[in-house]
Amino acid sequence: ADKYYHFFAGIIVYILSSLFFNAWVSMLFVIVAGAAKEAYDYYSGKGNPEWLDFIATVVGGLFVLYISL
Repeated sequence: ADKYYHFFAGIIVYILSSLFFNAWVSMLFVIVAGAAKEAYDYYSGKGNPEWLDFIATVVGGLFVLYISL
């Protein structure tokens, strides 16, 4: 279930950023957001940082990017 949240977060970040920026910049926002969330989990100790969470976030952005092209 956690990976679905990351997947949909990637979709949301992509869609919101695409209102103001082009597709590739929006994808960059998704990557930065995914990395920032995992860095926050790691440094704060409040979450469990996982590479698969980061990948799920990026895949959500890539999904919308693919549909929009």
